[in-house]
Amino acid sequence: MVAVVQHCSASTQVSAQSLAMRQSSLLLCCWLRLPSLMAWAALIGIFCTLKPQAALATQPFQTASTTSNNQQAPSLETRLMEDTFALQTIVRGQHVDVMVMEGAAFRCMSFDRRSLYQSCMFKAQPNALALEYTRGLLAGMRLLRKPPQKLLLIGMGGGSIAKAVMHDYPEVQLDVVELDPAVVQVARDWFAFTPSAQVTVYEMDARVFVRQQLRKNAAYDLIMLDAFDHDYIPEHLLTVEFLQQVRQLLTTGGIVAANTFARGRLLPHEEATWQAVFPHLWRAQRLMNDILYAAIEPLVQSPQSDALQDQLTGPWQQYPASEVPRSAARPLTDQWSPTNILRTQP
Repeated sequence: MVAVVQHCSASTQVSAQSLAMRQSSLLLCCWLRLPSLMAWAALIGIFCTLKPQAALATQPFQTASTTSNNQQAPSLETRLMEDTFALQTIVRGQHVDVMVMEGAAFRCMSFDRRSLYQSCMFKAQPNALALEYTRGLLAGMRLLRKPPQKLLLIGMGGGSIAKAVMHDYPEVQLDVVELDPAVVQVARDWFAFTPSAQVTVYEMDARVFVRQQLRKNAAYDLIMLDAFDHDYIPEHLLTVEFLQQVRQLLTTGGIVAANTFARGRLLPHEEATWQAVFPHLWRAQRLMNDILYAAIEPLVQSPQSDALQDQLTGPWQQYPASEVPRSAARPLTDQWSPTNILRTQP
């Protein structure tokens, strides 16, 4: 499940306008340990008064990636930072408290009063991908050498990616793995997600699901990893052993796309973990998140133009991916995975 998705700044040299937008973005996601729901709600009120300089609140949403004068149109995530939100409801889950935040133009999902938005829906277009990291994950389809037949998504959130697949790729089968049933219920009740014969949701731990699928000889063209707990990717889902199992589920020419925002001492160990399993690893930045693209075979250097992908996930050249340099750090394994310690050290 997408227990926590954070947008964390990776750039150290940005313009004043970009810095203002990133500072406001960080308020969307930074971990906050507040003493009460009242205090947390007060923080939201403070956040909603911030207006990032780069956001264009009065400009209508355009699905195309460029405006009529050839300037880049603002992403939905940028517009989201201009909205104001109020707590609508809380659903108690087995692992997280799922909160629904209602805005004028967006509806968002939040977990555990520690961060703000993990999944958001643009109410005027419920099938649009409102957050950039979701667009980056689905953009992995560009790197496939043939049209996909079956996809796997680990971490559901509000069902944004599932809805986009059902709407734009009706011929593609999708399996979704979500740990907490409360997240699935909120996605149904509040985020216009309705499972179909095309999309199957499995409520279970991702590692258990992967083992079961291996016994069934299942295979996927694109596997998207977006599972988080209260701090980061669960330790058992960020080890060489788990990624080796994920690799075995890939079809020939298949791709793994992963949402990540590792920084500090954890970053080289995370990179080394992926490189211990996949010979080819690329990274693309989506605002404050990084998307990793991992493959057994060499990745296509210049994906072909795709009008649907341009509209759905943004032009590829707008979010260039580059090869991750080889890391000399120790890979994370089932026997050695001090992720929580590494994350707290610069």
